[in-house]
Amino acid sequence: MKKLLFALLILFFISITGYVIIRYQFGPTYNGEIDMKGLSNETEVYFDNFGIPHIYAQTAEDAYMTMGYVHAQDRLFQMEMMRRVGTGTLAELLGEDVLDIDKFFRTLGIPKHASWSTEEWNKEGDSPWKSATEAYIKGVNHFIQNGKLPLEYTLLGTKPREFTINDVHGIVGYMSFTFAMAMKTDPLITKMARQLDPDYLKVLSIHTLPEHHVIPNHYPARNPSNGEIDLSPNLHDLLEKIPVPLLEGSNSWVISPSRTASGEVLFLNDTHIGFAQPSVWFEAHIEYPGFSYYGNHLAGLPFGLVGHTRNHSIGLTMFENDDQDFFEETLNPNNPDETVYGDVYKPLNKRIESIPVKGKDPVEFEISESIHGPIMNGVIPEIGRLTQNPVASWWVYTLEPTKALEATWKMARAENIQEVENAVRLIHAPGLNVMYGDKSGNIAWWATAKLPIRPEQVNSKIFIDGSNPYNEPLGWLPFEENPMSINPPSGFVASANNQPDTLSNGMFFPGYYYPGDRWNRIAKTVISRNDWTQESIKQLQLEAINENHPINAKSMLAVIDANDFNGFEPAKNALEKWDGNHDLDALAPTIYYKWLYHTLHGMMADELGEADFENFIKTFLYIRSVPNLIRTDNSPWWDNTNTPEKESKREIVSKALEKSLSELKDQFGSNSADWQWKKAVVLVHPHPLGAKKPLDKIFNVKAPEVTANEESVNKLPFTLNPSGIYNVNSGPAMRIIIDFANVEAAESVLPTGQSGNLFSDYYSDQAEMFAHGKYRPMLMNESFIKNQSKNKLSFRIP
Repeated sequence: MKKLLFALLILFFISITGYVIIRYQFGPTYNGEIDMKGLSNETEVYFDNFGIPHIYAQTAEDAYMTMGYVHAQDRLFQMEMMRRVGTGTLAELLGEDVLDIDKFFRTLGIPKHASWSTEEWNKEGDSPWKSATEAYIKGVNHFIQNGKLPLEYTLLGTKPREFTINDVHGIVGYMSFTFAMAMKTDPLITKMARQLDPDYLKVLSIHTLPEHHVIPNHYPARNPSNGEIDLSPNLHDLLEKIPVPLLEGSNSWVISPSRTASGEVLFLNDTHIGFAQPSVWFEAHIEYPGFSYYGNHLAGLPFGLVGHTRNHSIGLTMFENDDQDFFEETLNPNNPDETVYGDVYKPLNKRIESIPVKGKDPVEFEISESIHGPIMNGVIPEIGRLTQNPVASWWVYTLEPTKALEATWKMARAENIQEVENAVRLIHAPGLNVMYGDKSGNIAWWATAKLPIRPEQVNSKIFIDGSNPYNEPLGWLPFEENPMSINPPSGFVASANNQPDTLSNGMFFPGYYYPGDRWNRIAKTVISRNDWTQESIKQLQLEAINENHPINAKSMLAVIDANDFNGFEPAKNALEKWDGNHDLDALAPTIYYKWLYHTLHGMMADELGEADFENFIKTFLYIRSVPNLIRTDNSPWWDNTNTPEKESKREIVSKALEKSLSELKDQFGSNSADWQWKKAVVLVHPHPLGAKKPLDKIFNVKAPEVTANEESVNKLPFTLNPSGIYNVNSGPAMRIIIDFANVEAAESVLPTGQSGNLFSDYYSDQAEMFAHGKYRPMLMNESFIKNQSKNKLSFRIP
């Protein structure tokens, strides 16, 4: 026994020693001194208790070179994933399993567009954003050359190549792609339009319905001479293989001084992004003479897309505008390399791209482009199954080089609302709702994007006849006619991915907007009082209530027999009394979502087929259409086309309930009082390498139970499915609250932690806080930061 005990003790000490050695070899460095060539002055970085770097420098170039280094040491592998997806080189790192992802992005044109943006960047003269970006890249590369590379590279048996400006543009392109709803939705809508009776489509919400909530516009008066603001009072499976998260939605609202206890602006933002490890946003606070900014940065981008100074704050949500059309081309019957265009033929431009593949020879891949854009049949299976004709993607983003770096640089340094608007104008795509508040009491929302003017006969949700020249876009709306609201009388601005109201020219711009459940809850709550504080507003940001779900549930309850719940009365009572809350101990959500899935499947799988039914519930169309589908009694969807008789709503709903109760009994037991929502919800933040066992146990971050839901303010969605276990796949990528009465007391939280390095203390230290609705400070006070920091990294001139 003594020998065994001694052996176990030795094994324990060997394990501890081994871990300490590995941690030292691969972990980030938060203390000490680093020589970095290229600095003009020494810089200091103080890390706070959550690993946020607070960078103090004498020049912008020194600050951003330092930023590049500290960003890379905590997020290099995340940068690697982002740049490889955006440049179409993922298979070179991960092998042929992801070759289809490279083919998809190369066909769509993001790597080609990145190269174009880089060419234009290199032609430009000197600018402060250019020199700062290049300094940031130098800092990233200094870490690659001299720092301790994260463990992932060792596991993959590779080393990173140096970072380039083209990588930055590739990352911007990938970020823009994640907003492209059209390719996930338009093929399905086109199939429905071609194969089903028009009455089927009438029950769906292909376009915004009158009952949906719209964002009100409030256009500012403008100086007629210069247009300036007058501030006088007044593909689903493929996408699931992508090892970096997609940007999906967001909430933001800004409350004017008239509705706050402090008499200052109250600013909130929570961007909704696919959950992953590491978290999407990297926070950094940068100080140099003339500039003080706390920003949220995407991996590989030098400037914070979301952030604040002591005088103003910038937030983002997705605009969800329709900026991508699909043109179905007609081939010349005598020449398959030409397409019909009116009375003439237009050549298809073809090019061969060589895709490097890890452990294999490069793969040669042909890409064809019509006058409307790249042909997508070979990389979007739904298109290939729908038509043999070439279908081209016309996408606003690829039509001109990106100016995202210039825009974000200028937004952070704007000294007034007009300068912010001037910077916002530079973003042509993706469509963004830019939210704004400032110390002077101004609040604003701009929907920024180049908005095409389409001919009246074009339905942008259905494939367009590419042979008809009269289907071409007619031009662009001027920015001043974009949706916006500047200092509205309501005392707040808010966006939640829902439809903006009619524009100043009377147009109702099409998009892939959500129905406005979140916006309505935000709006009703904000106008209910005039004494909001940073503390009291948290309840709204953490709210998990959807008012529509109980109405859907009651519509289903109304058509069943009284004894259909026989033996499961607690479940029935919970649904009848449900207010839409998704509390962890609630019963109603557990029953509702299971019942909803089987009801929708009974309605639609016979017409759509299993594959397209699963596609349907992964699109915005599902969220927007469920109320109409469930509440319409005489819908053609209720009939099962596979049977000779005509089914009714009652039959489909009753059968779905019977199946749901049986499955829930098997899953959670016969006592329906025990079917708490927390038992059905799972949240795991997946790491790119976590898809392979046993690496999932090492890299993934398992979170506590959360109030999973569809379209509540604290949106924590999942894919509806028959299993009854709901894996939360996205949600707030941060929760920011700023009261301009005391900017230095601003708060936020990340879903997992600041660092993507497995051996960092900040890898998952915020996961429990996030799940439990807690916040932490966003520090800007220099004296406090320096006094409380336990970790200081100094960068010296060698």
